[in-house]
Amino acid sequence: MGIKDKDTTTRNYVKNSLLAFIEGGKYSRDKKPLSLKWIIGIIRKSGIKRENLTEIFSTLSTYPKNAEEKTRLYQVLNECRKLGFLG
Repeated sequence: MGIKDKDTTTRNYVKNSLLAFIEGGKYSRDKKPLSLKWIIGIIRKSGIKRENLTEIFSTLSTYPKNAEEKTRLYQVLNECRKLGFLG
């Protein structure tokens, strides 16, 4: 198992954080409540490339298992569009 490059590490970090938010997890590792503000902060501070974030959202489009998860996915997707994180 080799060392992953920065893009792969960043992509995995953002994707796993998005999954936690979509699934409605209560708290992050540092016990902060998961909110739209929290996930947008993760995305903003990660420095993820626009094309990588777009790829993550396209793979997650079929992920939500129920209406609540779908709502959370679209909340963060719309906010990312509004903030110009996506192309």
